[in-house]
Amino acid sequence: RETRSGIMELFRVSPITAFETLVGKYLSYLFFGSVLAGVITALAVWLLKVPILGRLQDYVLAVVVLLFASLGVGFLISLISETDTQAVQYSMLLLLASIFFSGFFLDLRMMKEPITYIAWSLPATYGIRMLQDIMLRGTSLPPLIFLGIAAIGIVLFLVDWLLLRKKMESQYA
Repeated sequence: RETRSGIMELFRVSPITAFETLVGKYLSYLFFGSVLAGVITALAVWLLKVPILGRLQDYVLAVVVLLFASLGVGFLISLISETDTQAVQYSMLLLLASIFFSGFFLDLRMMKEPITYIAWSLPATYGIRMLQDIMLRGTSLPPLIFLGIAAIGIVLFLVDWLLLRKKMESQYA
């Protein structure tokens, strides 16, 4: 959509790099997502009486790293999609995979080994595990799971940056 509306052309003629563009998008969406996560958390705690048994700092860190990794997936989908319809289709496939393979709907211990590899490649799996541990079990932030989702987020950020740079250079060179 940005390409069709001419926003990418503005990015190209401005003194801004693909890295700066991506960082700006990440920061703005992280801010917006954090505000929404705060509102949803407040509603869940006050209206639905969902407990947060763990430390609030761990919860906030888990939500931020989950948002970071999820944004990486979203930007990857937008960069590889040619049309809006294709982006929606990729998003729906990812949503279905996240529901069925992340431990949200089916227990990960019940899945065969090849499927667990798919499950642990999804940010939702890490997010569900971290938030269940912090909110419902009262444990601290699980370091291995936190590092796993942080690594996924960093790799996705780098891939997104390379794809955006390639797209900006090839499309307008």
